[in-house]
Amino acid sequence: MALTVCVRHLTGLPGTHDRQVRLCFRGFTQKTRKIHCGREADVGELFRWPHYGSPLAGESLSVQVVNCSRVFSPRPLGTLVISLQQLQSAGHLVLREALVDERLRVSPIQVELDLKYQPPEGAAGTWAEEDFGTPIRDSLELIIPNVGFQDMEPGEAQLERRAVALGRRLARSLGTQDDEENELELEPELEEEPDVEISGVVFSPLKSRALGLPRGDPFKVCKAQDFQVGVTVLEAQKLVGVNINPYVAVRVGDQRKVTATLRGTNCPFYNEYFLFEFHETRLHLQDLLLEITAFHSQTLPFMATRIGTFRMDLGMALDQPDGHFHQKWAPLHDPRDTRAGTKGFVKITLSVRARGDLPLPPPPPCPGTSSDIEKNLLLPHGVQAERPWARLRVRVYRAEGLPTVRTGLLGSLARALHDQNVLLDPYVRVSFLGQQGETSVRGEETAPKWNEQLSFVELFPPLTRSLRLQLRDNAPLVDVALATHVLDLRQISNSGRAAGFNPTFGPAWVPLYGSLPSGRLRDDLQSLNEGLGEGIWFRGRLLVAVSMEVYEGRVEPKPSQTTQRSGLSRLTGKKKKKKEKTRQGQTPAGILQPASASTSEDAPEIPSAMEVEVEDLLPLPENALASFEDFLLFGVLFEATMIDPSLAKKPISLEISIGHAGRQEEQSGQGSRADEGSESSTLEVQPLLESEDRGAGQEEQELLGTPAQWPEPVDGNGPYLCLPLRHRKPCLHVWSCWEDYTWRLQSSNSVCKVAERLDHGLQEVEKMQRRSGPGACTRLKQTLEELVAGSRQFCHGAERRTMTRPNALDRCRAKLLTHSLNLMARQGLRLLRSLRLNNMQRTVVLAKKLLARLRFLAQEPQPPLPDVLVWMFSGQRRVAYARIPAQDILYSVVEEERGRDCGKIQSLLLTVPGAAPGEVCAKLELFLWLGLGKQAKACTSELPMDLLPEPSSGLPQSLYRDDFRYFQLRAHLYQARGVLAADDSGLSDPFARVLISTQCQTTRVLEQTLSPLWDELLVFDQLIVDGRREHLREEPPLVVINVFDHNKFGPAVFLGRAFAAPRVKLIEDPYQRPELQFFPLRKGPQAAGEVIATFELIELDYSGHLEPSVPSDVEPRDLASLVEPISGHLSLPPSVRPVLRAFRVEVLFWGLRGLGRVHLFEIEKPQVVLEVAGRRVESEVLPNYRENPNFTELVRHVTVDLPEQPYLQPPLSILVIERRAFGRTVLVGSHIVPHMLRFILQGHEDPQEEEETEEETRDLVPHGPQGEKSLPEAGTSRQLLKAPLKKLTLGLLGQGPELEEDIPDPEEMDWWSKYYASLQEFQGQPSSDDEMDEAGDADGTHLISGDREAQEQGETDSKVSVPRKKAIATLKIYNSSLEDEFSHFEDWLSVFPLYRGQGGQDGEGEGASGHFVGKFKGSFLIYPESEAKSFSEPQISRGVPQNRPIKLLVRVYIVKATNLAPADPNGKADPYVVVSAGKEQRDTKERYIPKQLNPIFGEVLELSVSLPAQPELTVAVFDHDLVGSDDLIGETHIDLENRFYSHHRANCGLASQYDVNGYNAWRDAFRPSQILAGLCQRCGLPVPEYRAGAVKVGSRVFLTPSEAPPPDDRKPKVTSEASEEAQALHVLRRWQEMPGLGIQLVPEHVETRPLYHPRSPGLLQGSLHMWIDIFPSDVPAPPPVDIKPRQPISYELRVVIWNTDDVALDDVNPLTGERSSDIYVKSWVKGLEQDRQETDVHFNSLTGEGNFNWRFVFRFDYLPTEREVSVRRKPGPFALEEAEFRQPAVLVLQVWDYDRISANDFLGSLELQLPDMVRGARDPEHCSVRLALDGAGPRCNLFRCHRLRGWWPVVKMKDMEDVEREAREAQAGKKRKRKRRAGRPEDLEFTDTGGNVYILTGKVEAEFELLTVEEAEKRPVGKGRKEPEPLEKPNRPKTSFNWFVNPLKTFIFFIWRRYWRILVLLLLALITIFLLLVFYTIPGQISEVIFSPVHK
Repeated sequence: MALTVCVRHLTGLPGTHDRQVRLCFRGFTQKTRKIHCGREADVGELFRWPHYGSPLAGESLSVQVVNCSRVFSPRPLGTLVISLQQLQSAGHLVLREALVDERLRVSPIQVELDLKYQPPEGAAGTWAEEDFGTPIRDSLELIIPNVGFQDMEPGEAQLERRAVALGRRLARSLGTQDDEENELELEPELEEEPDVEISGVVFSPLKSRALGLPRGDPFKVCKAQDFQVGVTVLEAQKLVGVNINPYVAVRVGDQRKVTATLRGTNCPFYNEYFLFEFHETRLHLQDLLLEITAFHSQTLPFMATRIGTFRMDLGMALDQPDGHFHQKWAPLHDPRDTRAGTKGFVKITLSVRARGDLPLPPPPPCPGTSSDIEKNLLLPHGVQAERPWARLRVRVYRAEGLPTVRTGLLGSLARALHDQNVLLDPYVRVSFLGQQGETSVRGEETAPKWNEQLSFVELFPPLTRSLRLQLRDNAPLVDVALATHVLDLRQISNSGRAAGFNPTFGPAWVPLYGSLPSGRLRDDLQSLNEGLGEGIWFRGRLLVAVSMEVYEGRVEPKPSQTTQRSGLSRLTGKKKKKKEKTRQGQTPAGILQPASASTSEDAPEIPSAMEVEVEDLLPLPENALASFEDFLLFGVLFEATMIDPSLAKKPISLEISIGHAGRQEEQSGQGSRADEGSESSTLEVQPLLESEDRGAGQEEQELLGTPAQWPEPVDGNGPYLCLPLRHRKPCLHVWSCWEDYTWRLQSSNSVCKVAERLDHGLQEVEKMQRRSGPGACTRLKQTLEELVAGSRQFCHGAERRTMTRPNALDRCRAKLLTHSLNLMARQGLRLLRSLRLNNMQRTVVLAKKLLARLRFLAQEPQPPLPDVLVWMFSGQRRVAYARIPAQDILYSVVEEERGRDCGKIQSLLLTVPGAAPGEVCAKLELFLWLGLGKQAKACTSELPMDLLPEPSSGLPQSLYRDDFRYFQLRAHLYQARGVLAADDSGLSDPFARVLISTQCQTTRVLEQTLSPLWDELLVFDQLIVDGRREHLREEPPLVVINVFDHNKFGPAVFLGRAFAAPRVKLIEDPYQRPELQFFPLRKGPQAAGEVIATFELIELDYSGHLEPSVPSDVEPRDLASLVEPISGHLSLPPSVRPVLRAFRVEVLFWGLRGLGRVHLFEIEKPQVVLEVAGRRVESEVLPNYRENPNFTELVRHVTVDLPEQPYLQPPLSILVIERRAFGRTVLVGSHIVPHMLRFILQGHEDPQEEEETEEETRDLVPHGPQGEKSLPEAGTSRQLLKAPLKKLTLGLLGQGPELEEDIPDPEEMDWWSKYYASLQEFQGQPSSDDEMDEAGDADGTHLISGDREAQEQGETDSKVSVPRKKAIATLKIYNSSLEDEFSHFEDWLSVFPLYRGQGGQDGEGEGASGHFVGKFKGSFLIYPESEAKSFSEPQISRGVPQNRPIKLLVRVYIVKATNLAPADPNGKADPYVVVSAGKEQRDTKERYIPKQLNPIFGEVLELSVSLPAQPELTVAVFDHDLVGSDDLIGETHIDLENRFYSHHRANCGLASQYDVNGYNAWRDAFRPSQILAGLCQRCGLPVPEYRAGAVKVGSRVFLTPSEAPPPDDRKPKVTSEASEEAQALHVLRRWQEMPGLGIQLVPEHVETRPLYHPRSPGLLQGSLHMWIDIFPSDVPAPPPVDIKPRQPISYELRVVIWNTDDVALDDVNPLTGERSSDIYVKSWVKGLEQDRQETDVHFNSLTGEGNFNWRFVFRFDYLPTEREVSVRRKPGPFALEEAEFRQPAVLVLQVWDYDRISANDFLGSLELQLPDMVRGARDPEHCSVRLALDGAGPRCNLFRCHRLRGWWPVVKMKDMEDVEREAREAQAGKKRKRKRRAGRPEDLEFTDTGGNVYILTGKVEAEFELLTVEEAEKRPVGKGRKEPEPLEKPNRPKTSFNWFVNPLKTFIFFIWRRYWRILVLLLLALITIFLLLVFYTIPGQISEVIFSPVHK
């Protein structure tokens, strides 16, 4: 339906104001432009409402006229409401009506409208806009009111909101690339025009019946392929532990590999590469787990202690660009202690490659740098660095409809004993990111109830995409999987800010699918039950709920516990009922909680370990789910054809089922709700066609299958069978009972419709682009308008959509869909505004991204209805099936919410379970309808009117017809391309079978070709097409084209299948000539070519009295003139056959290479035959292929008639045959060139296209000097805006006084200096003065303007920036092979590989490479024959050198290899290089590099090669073995001939600058001026003219640097000869800028070539960094470049430990309680742990002060450029030879406490990077913990300053003892703090990003002196305090427990410090003694006092 309204005129308006007319229809308002007018106004604007909804009956249109004001709100003047009922019947109305004001009075204002209506069944958009008489403005100015586009908030609030959002984006270092960012980018554009919207959109009709691949197509089946997972473990940082010995274990799936163990370091460096190979499907590979674990090695291997683990599934890596994570830090966490924070970081490079993938090799790693770890974590884009812990809860409630019979051995035995009820013992296993949990087992139940909750602890967001639910049977022998369902976490969560929510699901039913219930011992399709593939049988459903609770807030660091509980242990927690109720009463899962919630008192506690807990749950309440409703599945079988001939022996029937309903084995079960038999009998069934309740006796019997019928052969000459359904169509109806959640699927269908329209439009745009048609931009614009309008329609309808019993996911998903489609409308509008002819391709790419997003949103994660299964029976056996999603056939009253196939006849392909992909057993034309029982009346409303139901009550049992409407199908088969080879010759004998309905016809067989040109018309007469006649235009029947290879002795071989939709011509339609189209051929998942054809479906005319005939306007009506006299076939009519034109095809025959044996005989006399359009061109027969494989007669030509359209031109077939004795010929091999566009003579394309492109570029480039100046500046600013903010590397930071040292001395530089300078440039931002392509691109705009000036002035200046000469010359580093960068050097000589055998050149799989038999070298040139008269000689021979043998000197420079595949059992290899060409061979076997996967070779190998005998160079890397033959690791092949003869001049690369001598001496055999003169001579240009600062070549003037000062700044006088050479070199490096003749010349380079092994082609085995120089033997070659690897420089590091201070006191005196330490210092250089040195012990330090005066002396080999220490040692105890290991130059200092009895105690450590170490403090007071932070400054390079002294801190991670000590000190409340505790807290401790606290445990005064070994030998020193140059003994305080040795010291330390305490104790002692004496003497004194008078 389309409603169009034209507002023509307004009269009777009051006053003069700005007026606007607003029209509203179905809630969508559109507005005219604002018109400033008086009483009358001419509007003249057109508005459309798209194809949507039901017809117009009962609808109305509202028209309102308003006065607009800039200050006040619009004031309505009047309203008119028009009923559209009359418009529906009339189709066109012109109205002039008065408006009604607010008081419902008729106003004097009148409006004139023109209304048109197009019904839904009509063709959309066929009538023109010109009918309205008024010119229509741009559709962007037509308006629909749209909530999402209008600015509903004031300007200040909006500005504040944008400021806040911008602040958030700037504050977040890792921004989330979600829709909110895109929204932020769109807002500034929308702000300018807030009211601009889309209107007048007529939606394109959606095809269903013949849309692409039909339903049930088996091509979607995943195919297992080879994958490689490469993991490079570079280093680790910040590992938690004290003096640990770390190693890293990498586990991918079931494969595990470990690194070497490094001793005594928390920052180990490994640089080890591991390769894992898998043969899996891509879906299964995504679920494989990557686990990286760091261990602390103990004495015994099995006692290793786990430090931390990182887990991620490979699906996260596959989502990255190229499946690649480059040098990312994996944060480690301890699964047993989740509160301990990050345990460290491991730096890895991860890549996932499939066979044939060639990712870009990353730049070499820069080891030893730990800066910005938190900003470079191994996390997907958008995931924040700090991830909180979360608990995932999976609630398993119950299951129903499970299988009743156990499979396997026990089930078979029970059935043998006639026991049919062997019930299952089901339980559920849940797998989540390496953790597994299981419910309890329910014995012998088909409807078990668990009510259990499984809890998983993981970081949020989890680094996995799937949550796997598996139903299993607890069998006595081995547990068996019954079914598997995978929940995609991306579908049940969203990370956005506007509509984001945590993972949440249900409670909802999960459908379970698997294999057929088999009675055999072994289930052949058991993999379907494991989730590997699409299930073919409904196995019940499971009621589950998922929620995730995120523990907000930072985790306080907690010392690691020594718990030994397993992370996968299963706990059965018995919770109280009260707690269960409170848990269920929480906020619904999935809603993001506010941050304050986590700080409340009732906030849940963070779990202590990653454990799987199993808890009991309360059952789900009865009313938790929606109420049950009856559903009707109604089907009509219209056609069953293309049935396999093997099924002819038994009758065939069909069955449709949904869930268990409809199966013939379970006829008693009507509803899936019934758990027991008693319940099933009480189920009420909804009425059939009556609205009143049905009685018990009126219940309909379900039709559980069609009647069995014997198949019949199809009409025509095909081998297929069909069912006789011409007169009677059987009906199927299945009743079932499910919860009514249909609104979920209706919402999903609405999004699907938007996506399908966008997909359909983009496909049409691509087809138009392929034909270079004019309407592609218009169609793309219409497609984007449909996207915007459809998205807004959904958002408007979502507000009115009601949801019954929604759960948390339903609410979150509704919000997400509304937000996303509102955003989609904005993005579509942005694309629409920016759409131009020159950016169409980019717009299509962006629109495809929107399409992918729409398709993802359309997937419903909670399907309420199971899929519909269609089964075909042969007798009683199920033979083929198809599975249809329920939402595709779901009925809805609203058309947009209806399934795309609901109520339509759809084509289904049935496939055999477990069959190979591509095998089709039958094709069905099936009408399906699924809906609620109360809507059952609508199920027959879409059936064709001529089908009459049989007289019966209720639903029809079958339909029949009396009269038929006949059609004629004309199948115009022109040609097929790229057909698979099926014969041993590498060719095929193809023919095509075209099938429609029950008719099949076959083309003729064309022998020995892969591009059959049939040119044949197949006519299908008396064709009956089912379906409504008015729907046939949108829903044409499907045409199937099967291509076969004909065999004389045996059955035909299937080659591929294509599907087509014919163009329908009804009687009343005007005839349109058909155009040829492309239809892709596929054989299973494999592309198998394409068919060029077109199909017409013509309705026959019944107006005559005779037989129905073709209408009179069809051309040609009579086909007799098309009959070929010889064969009798019909040829294509002239109106369909392409227009032919005479073309000349020139062929260059150069030679044949690498031909192998044919039938065990050598090739001796081959010949090349070229076939094109039926004409042949034959080369000469080579007299002796072995002596000279080149042709002497190079050029031949032929004139052929080819289509004018290039896309219709036939392929070129190249055949190589062998001429043998007695006239016999044998086919050696063949090659098919599918497209001839690349061989068309340049300059002879379509002139119209050239004019268009010139106009486009003329519009793009500004004219005049201002434009020339502004374009580069704009480009630079744009690059600066796009470039991310990056930290400058240390080498680029300002180092004021050291800049002079950075200027290298030319005498000290070598080739490696150039290479490493190039690497640094390559890793950083590309500079503007060194890259040829960068400069060429930057100045491409000047060339356009320069060409125009050249036509006027005769010469042009090339306005290029003059580069300055660099301090170090550089070369170009290519990330791929040189052939990939320069189009395989096929600029004039192409290489065509020859294939032979089945599969041909398109063969896939492991055997495809075996079809290669050689190469043909030559070329073609195609141009119109009319232009050939203007050429005196063949054009293809221009510039072709002489084809004669030539001898060459080839130098192969092998720099290094990276990421070699391991060849030894220890995961290493002993590589060496072998270079061979023919019988010439050189190797480096004697100089093999042991135990290396990244060897640096630095080898130069020379070979003498003769062309054409040795055209190919093979560079192989072998693994050296002491015993047995050496193993090939990988090899690469280089075509020397094409390199030597290429115009790119690839024989020797051009240097970046010209030098006569030195490390950058000119190394070509010819000087630059000679090369430039030769180029000018070849191109017919005059000799170059050298001027001051410029060179003139032809009409082009190149600005060049006049003088290039040498790098040492001495400025000698530069000779004019050297200056000319530098100028010539500058021109050569810009030779591609020459107009018409320019071509890029190869620069001096290092290429990266992939290595492959013949046994596993396509799987990368490593990369080789190399280059090749080629010199003719008749020219003296320059000496080779010395690239021997740099030998490390031997250094001696002298470290003097003078003193320590503030060292932590670790010992406690048991007598006095005094703390002390026995201090000593340990040190070593990383990698040289065996040379570990220690000082003597400073005993009984009571203040932390230690005096040593001890010297360490370390000798090591150092590589200055790599900044690494080179160590040669045996990698293991059984190794026979030493291997080289490289480590960062790091010195480790550790402070220890010496214990006489127990183990020594570690106090603290410090690691100093010698090339980049922090400077020490002057004194201990200024030495704080800040110096131990990463990146602390100031820093220096010890290899430059050579000597350094100062104080450095030693730190230690805070452990439990430190926490307890601090607690004791706090409780004691000590007033006197120690000296080392004085100061600010930030000077004493710091916390890293992982939450680990490091404390200052001491300070070390040290002096470093670095000397070369030569210098050290001249001035030797002794270790410790030994000679020579001994150090003085330290003056240590002699503190001891011997009071007699040093009583004064003892008095000071033990008495003087505590004299107040001692005095108090003495006073208390005296008082105590006094009191004791008093009490002792008191009794005597009392008695004496009492009795003394008596004595007296």
